[in-house]
Amino acid sequence: MRLRKLVNYGIFVLVLVIGFCFTTIARGYDIPPPTGQVAIAQQTSDLMLNTLFAALTQEFNETTRDNVEQGKQSISLIFNDQNKDMRLVGTVDPLRQNDRPRDKFEVQANALALAGQAYTSVQKLDNKWYYRRSIPLSNFRAECALCHVNFPAGPTSDWVGALMLRVPIKK
Repeated sequence: MRLRKLVNYGIFVLVLVIGFCFTTIARGYDIPPPTGQVAIAQQTSDLMLNTLFAALTQEFNETTRDNVEQGKQSISLIFNDQNKDMRLVGTVDPLRQNDRPRDKFEVQANALALAGQAYTSVQKLDNKWYYRRSIPLSNFRAECALCHVNFPAGPTSDWVGALMLRVPIKK
């Protein structure tokens, strides 16, 4: 009788261990999104970039020496610190801590941006797949130096950071 209980207990423990292993394997094996879905996210990113660039261009067109502080606030509201899907990132001071690279992608993307190179990646973050992209930014308008007093009078070809975009990929 005691042997039978021991065998049953052993089988029970074995079933639990096997079940745990299969669950762990199943959760760890996440298939990346199909190419078609990544392409849709890339197209969405293109549209997003065009929209943001139009908004920034409008902001630059309206910013003068007389309304620099309002222009800074306006840009800060567009690139709200709570928005993880679009960020201006750099390492050229003066910057707020929130404007610095936050993860491996942003560190790599910013390093490439300072050499004028874009960067893209498909990554899983918080159990969701994203198409991530960085667009290098230069001191391309004279208005840049109005807000960024450490920038030389522009426009110049000096690379100063990157625009980071993140688009969820629907499966």
